[in-house]
Amino acid sequence: MIMELNKFFNSVTREVWRSEIRFSDYNPRTINKDGRNQLKHSIKKYGIVGGIVINSRTNNTIVGGHQKVDILDELNKYNPSTKENDYRLKVEVVDIDLKTEKQLNIVLNNPNVGGQWDFNALARIVPDIDWKDAGLTDADLNMIGVDYLLQTEEESSIADALSDMMSPVTEQKEADKAAKQLERAEKVAHMKEVKQRAKENAQKTAEDMDAYVMLSFDTYEAKAAFCERFGYDADMKFIKGEVFDEQVERID
Repeated sequence: MIMELNKFFNSVTREVWRSEIRFSDYNPRTINKDGRNQLKHSIKKYGIVGGIVINSRTNNTIVGGHQKVDILDELNKYNPSTKENDYRLKVEVVDIDLKTEKQLNIVLNNPNVGGQWDFNALARIVPDIDWKDAGLTDADLNMIGVDYLLQTEEESSIADALSDMMSPVTEQKEADKAAKQLERAEKVAHMKEVKQRAKENAQKTAEDMDAYVMLSFDTYEAKAAFCERFGYDADMKFIKGEVFDEQVERID
């Protein structure tokens, strides 16, 4: 019995030569050096996971996966000018017009579509994994609240040994150790409180970033008439909401 593929799967998986596909000339997504290094490490460790999308209707333009292909070119020493060291890769092929292609490019790269981290759930996972292989950074651990993982067991052992060597008398050593443990516990508690406040502030900042609304007009003339009514320049792109709110209050 042959089962039909679900209607929401619109792409076809194929193997193509690298020389058969091309980068788009409009891709707005960029990556910094650290991010590229992390992606390269991920590809070398896990391979290509998540797929590369191309559009057959626009001469096999890459819609999603520009950075992955760029790193594959480097790893395979591929020369796009001479096609030297051409290699095979697996892609997801769609057949769509250019407008839809550009929209899909943005969707595939848009962090708003990918959801947000649940920091509490993430904090429970991090101790069970190699966080560097997951692409996390020291700053991420600080934000999540598990930065204690930055100190290895060996480093902790060496630190404890040095602390013991500095104590001249056994009784004093025990007292110092207890005092240090208390001091460390107080520091940990304080850092947790600071990080919690930082996390709350970060979440509040993220919420404030959504504090906007967009007005749309069918024509420029309609927009110009609206701006003239409220005393704004017709070419303005942004209007402060609080200012506009006061104007609306005064209109009959």
